[in-house]
Amino acid sequence: MKRIVEENEIVIVGGGICGLATALALHRKKIKSLVLEKSEELRATGAAIIVQANGWHALDQLGVGSILRQSAIQIQGGKFISISEDEQKEVAFG
Repeated sequence: MKRIVEENEIVIVGGGICGLATALALHRKKIKSLVLEKSEELRATGAAIIVQANGWHALDQLGVGSILRQSAIQIQGGKFISISEDEQKEVAFG
């Protein structure tokens, strides 16, 4: 087995929109990063994009945060239901 050694200043876990936006913002600032994603292919599923505080910081660094906030709908609370595993899991938030 061939072992590849790579040196990165930052490792980003998750290749969703926030992970990729963070990687792009770091790249623009000449900071090396590595994005790790468990899925082998792109997925086109989902009904919404939830952006947490750190995601908004990354979008701000890309210069698009203020534009996206104009059309974003702030969720006050609800339940997140994951169906990607054997059984459904509900997580309350808000």
